[in-house]
Amino acid sequence: MKRILDLVKNYENTIKKIESKHLKKEDELKLKLKEAKKHLHQIRVYVRTLSFKNTQEEINFFKNIKPSICGEIKFLKLQMAYKTEKPFVSVEKQKKYIHRELRRLESKKKKNINFYRYIKQGQTALDDKYFIRGNEQLALFSQTDYPDIDPEFTTSHDLLASEVVTYHLLSNYFKQELHCLSNLEAGCYDTLSNNLMTNNFTWTASKTDLVELIYALKISGVINSGDTPIKEITQAFGKLFNIELGSYYKTYSDIKNRTSNQTKFLDQLALNLVKKLELDNI
Repeated sequence: MKRILDLVKNYENTIKKIESKHLKKEDELKLKLKEAKKHLHQIRVYVRTLSFKNTQEEINFFKNIKPSICGEIKFLKLQMAYKTEKPFVSVEKQKKYIHRELRRLESKKKKNINFYRYIKQGQTALDDKYFIRGNEQLALFSQTDYPDIDPEFTTSHDLLASEVVTYHLLSNYFKQELHCLSNLEAGCYDTLSNNLMTNNFTWTASKTDLVELIYALKISGVINSGDTPIKEITQAFGKLFNIELGSYYKTYSDIKNRTSNQTKFLDQLALNLVKKLELDNI
């Protein structure tokens, strides 16, 4: 059992190291999933040849340790799917999408509500039926989701226990997403998200330059596919850089009425980048 605990500890430390690198979210999820699968395989190989000292050790492994990793693996996969499939449109439509996903989660939970309560309440009366290998007579949960079930690495209910873990991770994740979207809708950001709103950023060019950049981003459709109103984008940038942009419509009108070089700030940005690229290639 010590070897298993060492592998679990190594897995947890690996995940912490990945998080400390501050990678792009998609890259972080892929790396976490890769490590989770690798460590689960290592644990599987060891358990298949292991004789637990007693039934309590076996119960603890299949009730707590394995479901924790399996549940996180499924959570990571669902997170990746969510980031790919969620609508990049208005905040309201994104919130509706998340509420629909939460209803699906709750519906799945209700189908096995007694077992969810069993785990949440820390019950133990049926542990020797649920978490000891060889009780194949009890129905497996979500069996179609696991076509490659290994009888030496699976009990009748450890996969269901992993679904409970996934439920809690995913429901909390969706609730946090809703919280962030609600704050964005109100014209501010969630301070828990990347700590962007801690006045660490100062816009040192002119307000007109910032408005020029904001309109370029809006018109190009690179923020939520262009569906976010210019007012929301302006408020977000204003809070990010702790700057009051005032009558940005008037500023835009002034930019539009320039007699020459209407996009002088954007042109200067492009020129600066080209110079930097040329220097780096020397």
